[in-house]
Amino acid sequence: MLGILRRVGYGWIALQGLLAALLPKQLVRLSTRLSLCGFENPEELEPKPWYLDAVRAAGVGLLAAGLTGLLLERGEIGTDEPAVDIDAPPEPEEA
Repeated sequence: MLGILRRVGYGWIALQGLLAALLPKQLVRLSTRLSLCGFENPEELEPKPWYLDAVRAAGVGLLAAGLTGLLLERGEIGTDEPAVDIDAPPEPEEA
């Protein structure tokens, strides 16, 4: 179950990174509207070019992190818990 949730989380991170890398201005506009919903005219705010570049760079980083996580999770299917034999007798110590 935890593996599925991790894969969904990595997918979500990769999707956010893809959107930020391809559409930084629209993403900034949406986040501004959502975070400043109590203020008048938040849609009139215009981000500076350097900020859009920073959002795009962060998006590329998020995309890389999400895809790396998904690739690492692909190799660990079904290994959420280590296999331990609880009823095994203890091994004798060598002298």
